[in-house]
Amino acid sequence: MEQFGSLGPGQLPYRIVTPQRVEATNLLVPVAASASHIGFGTVRLEPQWMILGHSCGVAATMAVQAGIAVQDVPVPQLQATLQAQGQILYE
Repeated sequence: MEQFGSLGPGQLPYRIVTPQRVEATNLLVPVAASASHIGFGTVRLEPQWMILGHSCGVAATMAVQAGIAVQDVPVPQLQATLQAQGQILYE
């Protein structure tokens, strides 16, 4: 569990939808998210698909407005924006 840092059950990090920059720049992948077979137990649920889609849309907008790659979107700012829009990030 150490590799996941402070993530709790059901929490999905932003990095699961952003390929490494050397593989693809400015690509967000909410449907084929990078997850282990255990992690996919959380990702496969319909509410998580909707949350990932919403999060990717907000991240894409932030990247375009700031003129940066999606890999460079500041996660704390993304989280604050999502929370302001009503997304529940932590239980």
